[in-house]
Amino acid sequence: MQHSPAALPAMKPISRWLLVPGLVLVSFLLAANLHEWLLVGVIKNPADIAQYPFGSEEAMGEGRWYYATAGLYARHMLISCLALLPAGFAFLRALLWRSGFRVAVAYGLLILTLLVSGMFNQYMSA
Repeated sequence: MQHSPAALPAMKPISRWLLVPGLVLVSFLLAANLHEWLLVGVIKNPADIAQYPFGSEEAMGEGRWYYATAGLYARHMLISCLALLPAGFAFLRALLWRSGFRVAVAYGLLILTLLVSGMFNQYMSA
């Protein structure tokens, strides 16, 4: 039995406020990772780099393996930034379309990215 499009009830769009926490978190993480990559990996100002504890056992002993060298840190920040891009794009699509499915996909991608990143950091520091 076929239904005409007019016979189907219209879905009410999801509130934009539901997306605010995820958008804020993704935006902050993207901006922070991009800033760190640019500062350490691209600009490479020796005065700025000297403020980081690269090579220090104290920093690396707390599970932050990426502090071994400035180059490793910069690569880690770039990869973290790139890994967050799909979630960022999903949040933008969810903001435009505001369907429950798109909101679920956006939050799901964000959670999956954070979990995989955390597990990867645990594995690398072990």
